[in-house]
Amino acid sequence: MTHEGEPRGANRFFRMLNRGYCRFWQQLASKVRVLPDGPLIMVGNHRAGVDPLLIQAAVNRPLCFLMDREYYQAIWYARWLFDACGVIPVKPGGANRYALSNAIEVIRQGNALCLFPEGAANPDIPLERIFPGAVILAMETGAPILPFRITGTWPFDHVHLWHSFLRRGRASVRFGAPILLPEGLSGKETIRTWTAIMKQALLDVKG
Repeated sequence: MTHEGEPRGANRFFRMLNRGYCRFWQQLASKVRVLPDGPLIMVGNHRAGVDPLLIQAAVNRPLCFLMDREYYQAIWYARWLFDACGVIPVKPGGANRYALSNAIEVIRQGNALCLFPEGAANPDIPLERIFPGAVILAMETGAPILPFRITGTWPFDHVHLWHSFLRRGRASVRFGAPILLPEGLSGKETIRTWTAIMKQALLDVKG
């Protein structure tokens, strides 16, 4: 059951500024993906810190995001912006009961939630390790999962946080087919199975 309310995520003004930056500096194509209304979970590869800006600029509705709690706390001077954009801090691979509950509520309210299931930017082997959070959220909410892939940015080197923002890119965002889980699923084996399906869907998105 969903409870529609005010959309959570960046407001129209922030999205306009962000789209201008992504179009001009990251050279992202002007075509915008029209997302379905209602609850939605978006998952994609994670190359750099600029990724949330690019995926937001590539779609027509506000997104909220899961974000590594370590970065959320470390970048304290931008926390007001994270909060304004509906960020939910999480610990990748850790205990996240409160964050999970918050994310479920956000989705059930009809919002689009975006997360990067690799858990960290620019891993040694892209899309090799995928966390199951998106599948768990889909099982709890019934929301479809929409995979995407980002290319053409400067990858995060785990030292220079701002390089991907400051260096000019040739960014591209591609989308795959949505994944809709059957109702009534449960169990760890089911989660593993659908996580593998989600991983393959991400790999199948052409960059």
